[in-house]
Parts: sequence; structure tokens; C-alpha cells
Amino acid sequence: MIEADQVVKQLLEYLEPRIDLGHVGQIAARHRAALDYAELDRPPLVCYLPYEGEEFTPYPYSEAFDDPAKLMVNELLTGFTSIYHAVDLKDDAPYCLRPNLGVTIIASMLGAQIRVLDEQAPWVIPFEDTDAIKALVDAPVPDMSSGLAPRVLEQYAYFRAALADYPACREAFQLTLPDLQGPFDIAELVWGSDIFIAFYDTPDLLSACLSKITEAIIAAQRRFSLEVKDNIGPDYQYQHAVGVKGQILLRGDTAVMLSPEHYRAFVQPHDARVAQELGSVAVHFCGNGQHQIDSMLSIPGFTCFDFGQPWMMDVDTIYAKAAAKRVPLARLTVPVKELTAQRALRRFPTGAILTCEPTSVREARRIWEQYLDES
Repeated sequence: MIEADQVVKQLLEYLEPRIDLGHVGQIAARHRAALDYAELDRPPLVCYLPYEGEEFTPYPYSEAFDDPAKLMVNELLTGFTSIYHAVDLKDDAPYCLRPNLGVTIIASMLGAQIRVLDEQAPWVIPFEDTDAIKALVDAPVPDMSSGLAPRVLEQYAYFRAALADYPACREAFQLTLPDLQGPFDIAELVWGSDIFIAFYDTPDLLSACLSKITEAIIAAQRRFSLEVKDNIGPDYQYQHAVGVKGQILLRGDTAVMLSPEHYRAFVQPHDARVAQELGSVAVHFCGNGQHQIDSMLSIPGFTCFDFGQPWMMDVDTIYAKAAAKRVPLARLTVPVKELTAQRALRRFPTGAILTCEPTSVREARRIWEQYLDES
């Protein structure tokens, strides 16, 4: 079996002559313009490409989690979009590499145990003990020797070393922040489902727990951001293979389960603290979070939404509210039959980045050609 380091080299040798650096620059400019509510000829469209090649085989995630070379192979083949195919399609997808250790990084730094089951994404084993939560609150903010932080830094170092001899790849590939989650998402991971009882039984402990987690997120972002390499600009970043405006993309997947009142009373102050400390904040969530939109838009320094399942919400209503504050929307999914540039431009003239999930590379090419047909 070929060693993973050799597979990385083979992939980079395949990709190096296929990269168009002019196109890479255009991608960054188009995403940045959309995020700035600048005038556009068409919104950016990112096709999340599946990997269909036969020469290379992705590694099982349980192996890639612990191996920087195997993780890089998987990022090139099966990241949010397959870079292996994207260099030929030339849609609006940036070529992103991230330390893909899942939702576990901050939780591991706080002392939680991490488990990788079969080929599932890694998960956190909750403490499920209020004494352990109290100990977390009383402990110092974890440093970069804690949990998976050294593994994150190892992955960045591997990316840089692997790209050193491939100038086009080195310039084209964007090294992005890992998933740092958000204060309440991490709290639920380490506390377990009993956290929802804590709103009533131990609200002070819940708030203290969120405060400590917020400090850990801020410290991790400040350190890991030194490793980020991107071409989109200092007030932006790439996440999920799209441009996002803000210094960090907090995940609020669990917050959509809360009432607006509980979000504003317990969670919003910590999201706002991240924005204040770092300068700006974007928020991602999957599911229907429409009931939290107004509260999130009211956060000082709130600069972007990233939606995992926008079809579950009334995105036109959200777009109108966000546009009034010049807050862009990333990852809007539009029905394929409506995916032409002119239709998209009429609906979202600026301030939006569109995505689609074709089932094959062939379908992606058809969608892309259809999208450009009326440009």
C-alpha cells in the first residue's frame, strides 16, 4: 500500500498544472464583493462536488483523524467540495484545507473525552456531572497544549510542508480555521442533554460555564488564526468552502432549540462577547433558526449568517431583514430549476453566496453551464 505522504504528493502533482491562479483571484474578489453588498454581475455559486475519481481513494475517517497526511488526502478529495474536480469545473468554490477534527476541539481542550465511532464524525462524551462542570468553571482557560489543540497545529504544519514544493497549490489553497463551535453548542457537548434543565435548576452555573467556554473559544481563535492563510482579506474568512464575513464563525446549531427569550438571556451575551473581543462574529446553524434571526442581528459586531439548511426557513424574509443591516447570507440553496445567474441576481442582487449539491460531477457541469447561460 502506498504511504499517505506519497498519495499527497501524487495529488498535488495532479493538481499543480490544473490550477488557474487568475480564476482563484476572481473567486476571492466575487465572494468579497457579495459579502460587502457591492454591485455584482451575478451572485457567487459554489457547487459542492462529490469525489468520483478512481485513481485515489479517501481514507476512513477514523484513520484520518489521527494522521495529518491522510486527513490532507481527504480534504483534497472529499472536503466540502472535491478540489480534485473543482479545478476543472472552475465554479466559484475556493480551494480550502482545514484541520477537520469535527466539533471536538474546544471540548477536548476543556477536558472532555473524544470518541471516533466507525466512520462517523468524532463526538464528545459528556461529563453528565455538575461537579465536573463546576471544576471546568474553576479551572484556568486551557492553553494550546490541551486536548486536540496540538493536533490542530500539527495539521497546519503538515499542510504548509506538503505545499512547499508546489507554488500554484501553495498560492491557491486556503488554510482555514477549524470548527471552533460556539459557546452554547460546546456547553451542550460537555454537559449533555441535562443542560436544558440547567436553565431552570442551575442558571448561575450555566452562565459561568458559558463564560469559561467563551474565554476558551476566544483564546483558541487568536492562536489558530495565526496559522490561517487565505486570499479573501482580513475581515473575512473561508468556512464550508464559501466566504464568510467576520473574525470567527460561531456554530449555533443547538441554540435553534431554544426559545428566543432563553437565547437572549443566556446565550446571546456570550456570542456578543466573542464579537466584542475579536471585532466581529458570524453565526452558522443548521435547521430552522428563523426565530433567532432578530436576536442575532441585534448583536453589536454581528456580520454574517451561514446557513446549513436554508430551505427550512423563509430566506426571502431573512434576506430583507439582513440586507437592511448589510449582513450577508452565506450558503443559500436555490432550486436547481431556478439556478440561472439572472434569476439569482433578481432575487439576491448582492449580499448572498449561493450553493448547490449536485449528485455527480456531470450534473454539476450541467448546473454550472445553466447558471452562466444568462449571464
